[in-house]
Amino acid sequence: MSGARLPAYLSGYAREAEPRLKAFLEAKSADVERLPVDLRPALAMLRDYVLRGGKRLRGALVVLGCEAAGGTRAQALEASVGVELLHAYLLIHDDFMDRDEVRRGGPTLHTALGGALGDQLGGSAALLLGSLCEAWGLELVLSAPIAPERAVAAGRAVAQALQQVTAGQLADLTAPSGPELSEADVLAVQRMKTGSYTFELPLRLGAILGGASAAVLEALEKFARPLGQAFQIADDLLGTFGAPQTTGKPNVNDLREGKRTLLVVRALASAQRSDAAQLRAGLGKRDLSDAGAAGLRDILVRSGAEKWARAEAERLCAEALRALDGAPLPASLAAALREIAEYSVRRTL
Repeated sequence: MSGARLPAYLSGYAREAEPRLKAFLEAKSADVERLPVDLRPALAMLRDYVLRGGKRLRGALVVLGCEAAGGTRAQALEASVGVELLHAYLLIHDDFMDRDEVRRGGPTLHTALGGALGDQLGGSAALLLGSLCEAWGLELVLSAPIAPERAVAAGRAVAQALQQVTAGQLADLTAPSGPELSEADVLAVQRMKTGSYTFELPLRLGAILGGASAAVLEALEKFARPLGQAFQIADDLLGTFGAPQTTGKPNVNDLREGKRTLLVVRALASAQRSDAAQLRAGLGKRDLSDAGAAGLRDILVRSGAEKWARAEAERLCAEALRALDGAPLPASLAAALREIAEYSVRRTL
């Protein structure tokens, strides 16, 4: 269901946030362009990358979390744009580390810059531009119109989440060269790398900005944690089985990188011996052909791993939805959270 309709809360937020994001990038670009070195081409590529589509899910969740806590949209809007810039920072670095060439139907930033500056310099420039997005994102979060103590708590929440994401990314990158991970190990890594900042951080950050009670923070966490896991499983399925024309990127990258997703770990444990050996041999081969990738996908299906992963994503999504039953949240916002959860997971199932 990758073509499922975007929930109304997400589309409404995107219409409000996109002009703000564009204006902020243009203002920051004007500041940097005053340097004696002409950075305009690089900054133009950065703007294209950041503004090239995206559902603005994380930014919307910041605003939703703030409203759930009884705060106002005005208290969260700038910070929500900051979270979208933090997401861009992480994507830029992730693209470079994974050597991906396509993102959202266009070139990744290091690829675009590499064409203009050469691979080495282009990659370095992309990392620096990504770090600029991180700094800009933190600036916007800390400039929210709230009491100083809330701003400090918000900054601390962002810092803690970025630590988790960085450690999770490091674990994800090094995992293929080490011992095979268990399903529990993979879940722990994926929660740090993706789940913690896709749902937990935005909702918690928004709730802090809005002055949430402990009960609201707990309810949002119980919703966000299983949903982050479900989202990652769904994303892994999309990355392996999704159509490139729909996802905007090749569906062979995860296999070529040898990523130890839950889908892969389950297949290695449940496949016939010959299939498991073929899967191990093919994972991580940078020159894996399309035909070879198709063969590995067949193993993921034949072993039952693909079916199990879809069921597990549904189970975790249902757990997240149950957490909203009786939660101390306005009914309209709980309904928006339900719609976002179902869309985020079931867009691929």
